[in-house]
Amino acid sequence: MTICASCGREFEALSDAQSLCPQCSAEALGATPAPRVIPNATPNVTLNTAPSRLRQLFDSPTTILIALNTLVYLMMALQSHSFLNFNLKLLLDWGANSGPLTSGGQWWRLLTSTFEHGGLLHIALNMWCLYNLGWLAELLFGRARFTLLYLLCGIGGSLASICWRVNGVSVGASGAIFGIAGALIPAMLLHSNQELRALLKGQLISIALFVFYNLAFGAAIRGTDNAAHIGGLITGLLLGVGFPTGPERNTATGKRRALWATLVIAAALVGVGASARHRNQPYIEIEMAADAHAHGDNSTAIIHAQRASALNPNEPHSQFMLGTLLLGEHRNADAARAFAATIRMRPNFGPAYVNLCVAQREMKLLNEALSNCERGTQLSPNQPEPWFNLGRVRYELHNLSGARDALATSVSLNPGGFDENLQYALMLIANGETEKALPYLHKAHDLHPQDEDLTRLLMQAQPR
Repeated sequence: MTICASCGREFEALSDAQSLCPQCSAEALGATPAPRVIPNATPNVTLNTAPSRLRQLFDSPTTILIALNTLVYLMMALQSHSFLNFNLKLLLDWGANSGPLTSGGQWWRLLTSTFEHGGLLHIALNMWCLYNLGWLAELLFGRARFTLLYLLCGIGGSLASICWRVNGVSVGASGAIFGIAGALIPAMLLHSNQELRALLKGQLISIALFVFYNLAFGAAIRGTDNAAHIGGLITGLLLGVGFPTGPERNTATGKRRALWATLVIAAALVGVGASARHRNQPYIEIEMAADAHAHGDNSTAIIHAQRASALNPNEPHSQFMLGTLLLGEHRNADAARAFAATIRMRPNFGPAYVNLCVAQREMKLLNEALSNCERGTQLSPNQPEPWFNLGRVRYELHNLSGARDALATSVSLNPGGFDENLQYALMLIANGETEKALPYLHKAHDLHPQDEDLTRLLMQAQPR
C-alpha cells in the first residue's frame, strides 16, 4: 500500500511513480472524485470516502484566509463609511506596513498589513488570485504548510517593502499571493510524480505568466508596491524548494526538511528586518521627534530631529521638522540654517520659505525676510500663513498699504483665525480706519474673550 501525498490515506498504487490517490488526482484535474470500493465488503457496495465539497470549503485554509481578509475589509468600510477607497490614517490605524513605524518596533504590522486592503478593487483582485492559487498549493503542500507558506511570504513581502520603499506605506495580500505562486513553480517542476508533473504543466505555464505579467504591470503603474511582490515571490520560491510535495511529504525526513526550510527562511527574515531598521533609522527618529513634540517635550523632539538630520542630511523632511522645532524654542539662527537646507533640497516648498521668513524677521533681517515671504506667497497662494507673515514684515518695513493688503488676504483665507483678525484690525487702526476694524476686533474677542488687553482695546475702539 502507498500513502497519498495529499490526504495521507492508504491506496493501492498502479505504479511506483504514483503518489496521489485517485480522489486527489481527480481533484488536481478538476474532476469529480471516483468512489472507493471497500476491500472485503459486500459485492457492489461502495462508499465515497472523499469529503464533500462543502466540507472541503470550510476546512480549507484558502477559504479561511479569504474570509479573514474580507472581514477586515468590511469592518474598515463600516468605520470609514466608504467601500471604494480608504484614507491613509485609517490604513495606519488598522495596521498598515510603514517603514518608520514597523521597523521602529511595531513589527506586528508586517503581518497585519497583509490582511488589509486599500479599497474594493484591491481586495477583489487579490482574493480572486488567492482563490485560484490557494487550492493547488493546499493540494501540493498540505494545509498546515500552505498556511505557514502564506504567512511567511506575506512577512517576506512586507520586509522587502520597507527595505526598498523606506518611509512608504503599504497594504495588501499580494506579497503572500506572489509567494504562493513562487512556491508552486519549483513544487511542480521538482515533484517526484512524473505523471502529475505532466498534468500540471499547463498550470505551471499559467502561473509563470501570472508572475511575469503582474510584475510588469506593477512596474508600469505608479503606487504599486512591486518590492512586496518580489519579496514574497523570492520567499515563496525558496520555500517551494524546501517544502517536500511528493510521497516524502509526511515522512520523518520530509518533516525535518520542512522544519529546516522554515528555520532558514525565518533566520533570513530576521536579517532582512535588521537591514530594514537600519535603512529606516532616520525616519524612525522623525517619528520619535513627532511623538515627543505631540507630548509637549520639545527638547527631546529636537534631539531626535537632529539625529534624523545627521543620519540623512539630504532628507528635506527632517531638516524642515528640525527647523520648526528650533523656531518654537526661539533658536532662530539654527532654525534659519535648517530651513535654508530644506530649500536647497526642495526649492519649491513654500512652507520652508515662510518659516525662514519668520526666523529672519525675529533676527531683524527684514529685507531677507521680505524676499522669502513673497516667495512663500507665490508658492502657496491659498494658504493664510504666507500672507500673514508678509503683512507683518511689510509693516515693520513701514509699508503700511502693502501690509494692509497682505493681512486682508490672510483674513479672507482664514476668516476664523484669531491672529489674522487681530493683526488686520490693528493694521486698520494704525491706518486710521478704526470703525472698519471693529468687526475684526469683535471676531478676535469672541475667539479669546479672556484676553484682557484685547477687551480694553475693543472698548477704546468703540465709537463715543
